[in-house]
Amino acid sequence: MCCSVKKTIGFAAAVVRGSGALALAGTLLVAGCAHQTVAASSLTTAAGTMLPEATGTTVDFRDVTLAVTAVGDRRIDLAALRGRAIVVATLSTNDLGGHALARNLERLAAAHGDDVVVLILATDGYDDPTLTVAMEVFAEVVGLRHAAVAAMPAEVRAGGTPFGEMALAPLVFVVNRAGRVARRVEGYQSMAALQALIAPALPPGH
Repeated sequence: MCCSVKKTIGFAAAVVRGSGALALAGTLLVAGCAHQTVAASSLTTAAGTMLPEATGTTVDFRDVTLAVTAVGDRRIDLAALRGRAIVVATLSTNDLGGHALARNLERLAAAHGDDVVVLILATDGYDDPTLTVAMEVFAEVVGLRHAAVAAMPAEVRAGGTPFGEMALAPLVFVVNRAGRVARRVEGYQSMAALQALIAPALPPGH
């Protein structure tokens, strides 16, 4: 990580409430020295293409039991939220596409209230204190009020959970009301695409 990352993120945090534009500029400066290139994969498809939950692998029918502490000390326990539709997205906080996707995810969470839970997992490779500040700035710049953002746990990053391989970002997963991964899509998703993605997981009548 370049030596000025903490100062750059600190600057963004200091100005975010006064100027969203300056905060966004601060996060883009971080991208210039800390963004990690994701290796190309044969699984890559056009944005918006729906994929089975375990493309190219054995289908993973394990229940999702992930629990994390998100920005604002929100405790998100996916196992305890069984019975609701859950959207889990993985993205970088310093990527413009990630910002755009997160805004749509926030709109999705706001539109569906208690029926949908949205959790964003930050893929950035910062040390813990730097990542905490980066996520706080990200949440302010994007305007996250309903969707939660947390650091990607090591077990998710390693690919040992029902979410499977994490070589690509962004990724969006739908966990159905039974608590299992039902859908996976790669890349930026419009609001309309997200609405269509979660429709089968919503309670009857929605």
